[in-house]
Amino acid sequence: MDLYERNIRYYPLYRLLFGLIIIGPVLTPYLRSKGLVYTEIMLLQSISAVSLVVFEMPTGIIADRVSRRLSLLLSSLCIAVGLTAYILSTSFPAIALAEMLFAAGLTFKSGADSAFLYESLARLGREGEYARIEGRAISWIFVGQSVGTFGCSLLYEIDADLPFWISVGTALLSASVTLRFTEPHRDKGERRYATHILHSFGIALRTPALRWTLAIAAVMGFSTRAGFWLYEPYFVHVEIPILWYGPIFGAFNIVAALTARYLAHRWQDARTALPAMALLLAFTFLLPALLVSAWSIIIISLQQMVRAAYKPTLGAWVNGQVEDDVRATVHSIVGVVAALSFALLSPLVGISLDTRGTIPTYVWMGIGVSIGSIVLFIWRWLAAISVSRV
Repeated sequence: MDLYERNIRYYPLYRLLFGLIIIGPVLTPYLRSKGLVYTEIMLLQSISAVSLVVFEMPTGIIADRVSRRLSLLLSSLCIAVGLTAYILSTSFPAIALAEMLFAAGLTFKSGADSAFLYESLARLGREGEYARIEGRAISWIFVGQSVGTFGCSLLYEIDADLPFWISVGTALLSASVTLRFTEPHRDKGERRYATHILHSFGIALRTPALRWTLAIAAVMGFSTRAGFWLYEPYFVHVEIPILWYGPIFGAFNIVAALTARYLAHRWQDARTALPAMALLLAFTFLLPALLVSAWSIIIISLQQMVRAAYKPTLGAWVNGQVEDDVRATVHSIVGVVAALSFALLSPLVGISLDTRGTIPTYVWMGIGVSIGSIVLFIWRWLAAISVSRV
């Protein structure tokens, strides 16, 4: 078997195992069981997002200048250590440290995985298949998470730490898969660290398409992550028992898996698809606030369509705008913008939940994301007019 073919074959397995972190349904109750209120929980997420910003550039440089494969290995190991620290932590500072370790793991993967797959395909002349294969790999993640999350609540009821220990195991298994990868041969460039970052930032800021991409990353980075942390408050508001959280998240993941498998690669025009995804997110905040009911989780589940389609659509778009030597770093820049927007705004979500309540928070989230999506549509429309006049 060609070594690059093997990369493509094992890539979905790596993504599956890395994505089998099944703590999602019970993470907020777990943190609240440690004595945290929503404001503290969202402050933790802000710390995590700032950590993503701090770590994103150095880890992107490792992926670009040293090895994509090494970056993916370090990612899995950091996730395993971070989850272990999460379990053992009993205070806010200790949990914050665990969040930072977890963030380091995410940044080692951010950009490196997309670049690794794209370059493996490119060496075989198959780069046009990127969105389809990435979408298929993401569908594997959601299928695996569906199975895991269905039982997560039951595991949590048996022992609150059990879902976390299982996730440590799958992270270590994903690390073992990276040892089967072969590093794609590419031009790694000769620029110094600082020069490389400035060069990559220059490309992102000088390229009109990438400037627009940074704006969409800011809107989507905040709204998709905030949406996750708003599930549990809504479940509590409509009196859904914790035991049902796992099956609900499992159903969410089925929606995401079907979207990733059959729809994500079909949305080729990122400049239209991405703002449309933001608008869909806005409705998933506004409608549940207007139709307060346990049945409104069906509307909230539509966020999973965005969750599944967002990364392959954005990744394919960014890949087509940059060269090999800066690809992972530009992906990291996009990740920095997404994380920074969440870091700045997420504490407001926590404060709103503690002081105003769940429904008002859903309302202002919906209005804010609607405005962002409309601005992005107008920006794209004006850019198209400008190009047509040239």
